[in-house]
Amino acid sequence: MIKFLKLSSYQKALSFCELFLPIEVYEEINVFELNNRVSFEDVFSKFSLPMSNRSSVDGFAVFSEETFGSSENTPVLLKLQGEQKVNDPPIEVKKGGCVRVATGSSLPDNSDGVVMIENAKISGDFVEIYKPISYFENVLKKGEDFKEGSVLVNKGKRINFRDSALLAAAGFETIKVYRKPRVAIISTGDEIISYKEKISVTKIYDANGPLIANGIGKYAEAFFLGVVKDSKKDLEEKFEYAIENCDCIFISGGSSVGERDYIEEVIKNFGEVIYHGFLVKPGKPLLLGKRNNIPIIGFPGHPLPVMIHLNLVGIPVLKKLGGDKNYYPKSNKGILGDPVFSIPGRVDLIMGYRKDNLIIPLLSKSDYISLAAKSEFIIKIPEDREIILEGEEVEIYLWD
Repeated sequence: MIKFLKLSSYQKALSFCELFLPIEVYEEINVFELNNRVSFEDVFSKFSLPMSNRSSVDGFAVFSEETFGSSENTPVLLKLQGEQKVNDPPIEVKKGGCVRVATGSSLPDNSDGVVMIENAKISGDFVEIYKPISYFENVLKKGEDFKEGSVLVNKGKRINFRDSALLAAAGFETIKVYRKPRVAIISTGDEIISYKEKISVTKIYDANGPLIANGIGKYAEAFFLGVVKDSKKDLEEKFEYAIENCDCIFISGGSSVGERDYIEEVIKNFGEVIYHGFLVKPGKPLLLGKRNNIPIIGFPGHPLPVMIHLNLVGIPVLKKLGGDKNYYPKSNKGILGDPVFSIPGRVDLIMGYRKDNLIIPLLSKSDYISLAAKSEFIIKIPEDREIILEGEEVEIYLWD
């Protein structure tokens, strides 16, 4: 049977993640470990912050209207009535006076602004004010940071270190996050040898297993099931284990037109093949299938297309399974620095880098692994273009 008789548009590969639902299983983790995890629920604040009006600078709390007209030549004199310590409850300011405050101090009762310390000078029992302030200037008002009952983090938000500071300030010691999807990784091929063996003209080391395992580490838990030689029985055993214990299956090699490429047959025995073969270079033999809500991706054998399609197809699938609402590949635009030639009817995906604010393509064969170390992104050449000239705008996908 001839494979790839009908190749699919690469847009269908980019939309493959839409076939799956988030895995609605959570774990509760400490606020110190939140970075890059996905919130399982909307997180609401339990109180307002600040809990009272607070000074945002070191200086003197005043009635703002009493500073009007002050300048370096004609300072306003205010009676120093005390000091508001950070941990003490608010004291009261009376008309014609001021209270010394520090950054974070509660704003004394009745006062409505703070003169910065560099714009004032203590002179005996008085303070000379050299600059007027506006109403509530240099003050963090009660609830201005966030109010009680407001949403701090939405469900499906991938939490960053800035979010963790907000959640910690709001008093959360632990947060419910989506459990990371568990991914079974299988490398295939008679030519693959152990790292302890000596390489030869007909043998290679497995680059794809470590590539995928390290590439998905931010988004999933990797389970490398080893190298399967060209044996249908051995692959079926790996599939049985993966379906029982994992949420996703990534296979590299064995998806092209060769006689011993039996992965499609094995997938059909356990689930269904959605697409096999795309109008794209590199990675034409990319295979996408599923069993219920378990995605199955058969990557080509060469590492470079594995890198590209892991970034554009595999990782978005894992983000979707892991509850992330922003799961599509990150893209941008740029101006091409060198012309690129293509074949109409297919999408070309070319690694590139930026030089003098221009997009420079890295043109090479699909098995040149060293190319990837130099790349900063992936350039997309649309299927309706035969040539894109220097100075034209192109779409680029950022490495995730």
